[in-house]
Amino acid sequence: MRRPSLALRIDQLEYVQLIILAVIVGVLAALGNLAFRKLIEFFSWLFRVLEWNALRIGLGGPHRALIPLILLSGGVAILLLNRIFPEDVLGYGFPNFLEMVNLGTARFKRRWIFVKAAGAALSLGAGASVGREGPIAQVGGAIGSTIAQLRKLSPDRAKVLVAAGAGAGIATTFNAPIGGLMFAQEIVLLGHTEIANLTLLIIATFSAVITSRAVVGNAAVFLAPEFVLRSYWEMATYALMGAALGVLAAGYIRFFNATDAWFRRLKLPVWVKLEAGLAVVGVIAIWLPQNLSDGYPVINRAMAGEFGIGMLAALTCAKFFASSVSLGCGAPGGCFGPTFFIGTMAGGLFQRLSAMLIPHLTGPRGSYALVGLGAFLAGTTHAPLTALFLLWEMTHSDTIALPAMIATITALVVARAIETESIDEFRLARAGKTLQIGRERLALALIPVSAVVTRNVTMVTENSSLSEVLRTAGETAQSTLPVVNSDGELAGTIVVRDLLSMISGGQELGPLVNAFDISNAHGPTVPFDANLDEASQLMEHDGLDEIPVVDRSSRRFLGLVTSRHIAQALNRVTVSLSTLATRDPNIYWATGYRVTRLAVPANAAGKTVRQLDPRARFSVTVLAVQDAGNPDGGFAPITPDRPLKQGDELIAAGRPQDIRQFTHELESTEPAGAARARAQSEPGKT
Repeated sequence: MRRPSLALRIDQLEYVQLIILAVIVGVLAALGNLAFRKLIEFFSWLFRVLEWNALRIGLGGPHRALIPLILLSGGVAILLLNRIFPEDVLGYGFPNFLEMVNLGTARFKRRWIFVKAAGAALSLGAGASVGREGPIAQVGGAIGSTIAQLRKLSPDRAKVLVAAGAGAGIATTFNAPIGGLMFAQEIVLLGHTEIANLTLLIIATFSAVITSRAVVGNAAVFLAPEFVLRSYWEMATYALMGAALGVLAAGYIRFFNATDAWFRRLKLPVWVKLEAGLAVVGVIAIWLPQNLSDGYPVINRAMAGEFGIGMLAALTCAKFFASSVSLGCGAPGGCFGPTFFIGTMAGGLFQRLSAMLIPHLTGPRGSYALVGLGAFLAGTTHAPLTALFLLWEMTHSDTIALPAMIATITALVVARAIETESIDEFRLARAGKTLQIGRERLALALIPVSAVVTRNVTMVTENSSLSEVLRTAGETAQSTLPVVNSDGELAGTIVVRDLLSMISGGQELGPLVNAFDISNAHGPTVPFDANLDEASQLMEHDGLDEIPVVDRSSRRFLGLVTSRHIAQALNRVTVSLSTLATRDPNIYWATGYRVTRLAVPANAAGKTVRQLDPRARFSVTVLAVQDAGNPDGGFAPITPDRPLKQGDELIAAGRPQDIRQFTHELESTEPAGAARARAQSEPGKT
């Protein structure tokens, strides 16, 4: 019987480790979610105590008139927390979370585990019209990221654990493991994951729900009514409701983001915008206190059929407006809760109207309110599977499957026909970012401009005469001449082809014309800390082959990045990126070859690839390097004369026996400076 290879055994051990980590993430996310719920309950109790004391000492008039005061006091507490943890508290942070997962390295601050929970708990406790699901997902994601950082996992593996933590948090909230799984797969990872990673998501979400049920029992957030389908002719009614909720979802996406943009454009201090927005929400709640917080108890009442047409319409409009204002002004929270609320009220409202117009094709109130929740969720998030499985796990009824599918898919199609972006991707798309990028662009987004910048650049000063510019342009192969001032700052750029067309076009250029006069002072530049995807997009937009690299703050000229260097970096890093999905050091690349990660030992520190010469001596190609001093920077192409440092990680490709010889060479290489010291101590030897 053939024994499994060493590579296979290591791969199996690696995957077992990932399974254990997924279980740990699921359990911790469940415990974090339970702690978050207790924190919400505590702040809700605390603000109610403040309200009772205000009534007792005679502040204010009727009980409801104190609601704006409670919200304003909550705003003060949120601002104090934001002062301690700036940039981590205010606003709807889930789009930024998705950007960091799908376009970044998925490394989150560990303090997010507390800060996101505390900010949202204050907001919900005071009564802001926000949801708890977005912060729960971010807390769970931060737990997954922390575990990944402690284990020093690659970015691809870290993203899976982040998604696992986020899905585990959602699964615990709704006591719905499959719904949490679909949330992680469909919303966090945008549907891009492998079967092996999907297994890790399943393990994390089910571990979370098992932990939650062991601690607090099998209680559900929503008390879903028994779903009743009186006739299959109702499918037409559910389709009509789906279309109506699709239109409403598209309107909510646009209004929600328009409100957020309006608040960001206001030239007012942050505290003024937050308190003003919360005051507006408080005034609305004087007449409609059901609009406060995430409204889960009110959703249960609507599913039980308690409200009439007027109240359902009022609650739909109030949450539509108040949730947009709450999150737009900077109150921490999520939009899932408002989405559930609006969908439930709108579904119930549709049932009342349908029962008046076509009573024979309309079922009971609770059934339409329940399906309305899922349909509106699908329309706003563009995640139909998440909505469908949440509905199924809430009811455990197979009867709901067909009406739910018809309503959610119809809502999704109509909403996407009106607004192509989901509520979480809308703002990113308006900022020129898209989460739906190809593998090549994702690879470029992981490579910093600093890894390929050319510093040995031919340039001219802003006072250079026209004749000097022409001579310099004729002596260089560059297509772009940077123009710098006396401080080394970029003053402009001269594109050689534009210079030649200017001269051949017969334009009068007098002897007093200098480089600054003919340069483009507003040409495109890319910051030194940007990534190659940004540089590539700028080049494509302006039709350039080279683009200047500048310091972000001082605009000091640092070099050029060229399309040729970007192409070379992509070609070399594409192979190494395939190894980032695992920490396995024995990945077989092709027949007879493999790609592996090598840690630079102390003996090889100070040496360069040119000195080691692995290609000529061992037929091994070093593809990329990760700097030991910047483990978050990812892998970048290595230059031949870059001195290696102890702890640097190399991506090397070659035959296994050649790689073993190269590894042995690294370990046995005489440390830099040792040969010099030995020569000095033994002057008779050469």
